[in-house]
Amino acid sequence: MEVEQESATATAPTIWKEASRRPDYPDLDSLLAALEHERIAALAYFYWQQRGCAEGSPDEDWLLAERHIRENP
Repeated sequence: MEVEQESATATAPTIWKEASRRPDYPDLDSLLAALEHERIAALAYFYWQQRGCAEGSPDEDWLLAERHIRENP
């Protein structure tokens, strides 16, 4: 009796499928820099939301997030 198995991509969550479309990074340093950039961007966005999405300086949110991420790896 042969059981047909589904392919891994057929049932994989969407995020896994999207991950396969990400660009290749030539080395570990490039990958780590990209990950740090994403963390800083997410935290800066969080700070903006905490301020009520008000007008202000995105540069200040970015610098605050950058400082926080680099001081608390």
